[in-house]
Amino acid sequence: MSNAFRLQPDAYFHDDWLKLEQQTLFRDAWSFAGTIADFSERGDYRLVTIGAVTIIVVRDKSGTLNAFHNFCRHRGATLLDAAEGNTGSTIVCPYHRWTYGLGGELRGVPDRQSCFADIDRASLALKPAAIGIFKEFVFVNPNGRAQFDDWIAPIAEKVWPHDIFASDVKEAAPLVYDVKCNWKVFVENAIDGYHLAYLHEQTLGGPTPDKNVWENTGDHMIWYANEDGIRHRLPLKIREETGSAGVISSASEPGYGGVYFLFPATLVVPTPYGLSITSLRPLAPGRTQLDVRQWVGPWQWRDERKYIPGYDKKTGIISSDNWTKPALETGDFQTEDIWICEKVQRGVEMPGFEFGPLSEGPGAEDPIRWFHNSLCRHMNLDRKEVL
Repeated sequence: MSNAFRLQPDAYFHDDWLKLEQQTLFRDAWSFAGTIADFSERGDYRLVTIGAVTIIVVRDKSGTLNAFHNFCRHRGATLLDAAEGNTGSTIVCPYHRWTYGLGGELRGVPDRQSCFADIDRASLALKPAAIGIFKEFVFVNPNGRAQFDDWIAPIAEKVWPHDIFASDVKEAAPLVYDVKCNWKVFVENAIDGYHLAYLHEQTLGGPTPDKNVWENTGDHMIWYANEDGIRHRLPLKIREETGSAGVISSASEPGYGGVYFLFPATLVVPTPYGLSITSLRPLAPGRTQLDVRQWVGPWQWRDERKYIPGYDKKTGIISSDNWTKPALETGDFQTEDIWICEKVQRGVEMPGFEFGPLSEGPGAEDPIRWFHNSLCRHMNLDRKEVL
């Protein structure tokens, strides 16, 4: 199989590449915004950062969820700053107190008669973003014309057993990772089946590429362990070590995948014991924030963050700067992944580096090829431009 269509090293560390991604890919990208339970009251809102764009998701009086760009239509001041909260019955710009309804309409302009006698308030509503709901999960897209059904359809047809509002499920403390690598390095590691039996030999124990599969479904992908002719949601080593204790009721039946990659930057990991959703946020060409929300069964209801390598209680941030032992001695596969991603980032930035060939097969590195093809298409790039 040809390895011709590959991103080259500067796509992982050059400022111009990140700017291009923000101007093309992330201006029309779906991202996880929260659950429907996050918006239980009128005025409840959350801010969602997608590339260089911040979106307000808010529940209005009728119970409808709306999404808007987080800037005033007058002079551009950001309207809300806290990551979540309740804004009451209106959204008020702190600069000149232009006031918007929770449906985005411009409701009030101070000194309108003397200063804006001819203003057309209808044309100055908040700029809308697109919004969609799948199961209990809310997603938004900065492009107000984006079609959620088209994006989610390939995944919606697949088995998705978890009910995060079940009586035996509780949301655990959220996690925030500060990772010193390009966001694509982290994605590519997450969808790379070739490394599982090697980097994670002691933690996941595989599977090897011949017993490992990624299913391509639209721009998305689903991972399974296919070790005995049956698709499993966990590697054999983990299944043998954990057994059936702590399995949540809505996740007891087999059939669903172990990782769902939602293009371009969302990872959903369901297991028999819970579910996590990771949103990747590019902070700089060589730095990525991982925002992780997780739902677990009763035996995991304690706050476990203090046991995570690199966790800083004061900041709430998990970083390799705070590791107290070598990554491969932690027994934590996420720490192993962060360690290798940061090593890859340092390598690709070295002068003279060139990528070698990708291993072939859906249980190896074919998913990286699929990812690059999707990137090229969504960024309107001729493949020759990335050579």
